[in-house]
Amino acid sequence: MRIRRDEKGLYIRSRYFSLGDTDHYRPGGVPGFEHAFDMGEAGLAEGDNPRAAHVAGAPLVRIRLEDGRVLHWANESEHRLRDPGPEP
Repeated sequence: MRIRRDEKGLYIRSRYFSLGDTDHYRPGGVPGFEHAFDMGEAGLAEGDNPRAAHVAGAPLVRIRLEDGRVLHWANESEHRLRDPGPEP
């Protein structure tokens, strides 16, 4: 799956599991997962095409890098739940 970029930053889409409008998976820790998984960017850039798969039973995508490292990116809805943004 290809790494893409929009106004919020990097994301990847899971081709096997879609939540509709919120099927973007993004780097960055979210409580409940960040203590167990590497959720960083690890040097990935727009246009990279790493091996990735949805993690069954979790709002995560597992990304396997060529050097053997494994990242987990959370669904965009998880990021919004954890950080709703500034008050209007």
